[in-house]
Amino acid sequence: DLGYKQTLGMDAPPCCYEDLDHAKVIFITGSNTAFAHPILYRRIEQAKAIDPEVKIVVVDPRKTVTAREADLHLQITPGTDVALHHGMMHVMLWEKWLDEAYIAKSTVGFEELKNLVREYTPKLVSQICGITEQDLYLASEWFARSPATVSLYCQGLNQSSSGTAKNATLINLHLATGQIGKVGAGPFSLTGQPNAMGGREVGGLANLLSAHRNLKNPQDRAEVAKLWGIKTVPEKPGLTAVPMFEALKMKKLKAIWIVCTN
Repeated sequence: DLGYKQTLGMDAPPCCYEDLDHAKVIFITGSNTAFAHPILYRRIEQAKAIDPEVKIVVVDPRKTVTAREADLHLQITPGTDVALHHGMMHVMLWEKWLDEAYIAKSTVGFEELKNLVREYTPKLVSQICGITEQDLYLASEWFARSPATVSLYCQGLNQSSSGTAKNATLINLHLATGQIGKVGAGPFSLTGQPNAMGGREVGGLANLLSAHRNLKNPQDRAEVAKLWGIKTVPEKPGLTAVPMFEALKMKKLKAIWIVCTN
């Protein structure tokens, strides 16, 4: 997940499932969680049943099952997620809803971000995203001023031509408001493939070694090779999902094993 790498330095979610039990705002975007992650969604329902004051915001161009259950549905124009995030940051800046102490202590590049979102006024974002200014303000206030906000996002953000930007701008909202590194808060990427997290942690992906070791780093490759008891680890990345299917079509890839996924 390049969004995590760009903003936090490592592709590892800074959250856990227990955070859903303590979050006061759950911001779901790019995911029809009720359909795609039903067990996780049951947990969200339980949290809402225990504390009806928990607010659920869903960002989705479609009126999904998840969106229908939300306290606020931002039915944005497809592909305008970055504009929405910039618009929320603009509102938070204007209303002074940011955690300036956290920004000063734990982040870099905030002045550049301020300049970037300067032109994303509520009026402009409302036009770009096809939502009301009132809903933009409400989403921004709930996100920033909640005691704990967790965001859940999946393929709607990740599998996009600008997926990294969508992820990074969402994570920036957490960093700017201090909604990270505390119970019930943080950007929580929901994996879209079976055992994607397991691949990162202890397996190995086409472009990533075990335990988040970097394939391009000679020291990381040497460390993994020593652990595995082999001379070297290949330094060139393998084929990721789409190139894999292209290679199958061109008969460059002889076989593929697909387990527990469509």
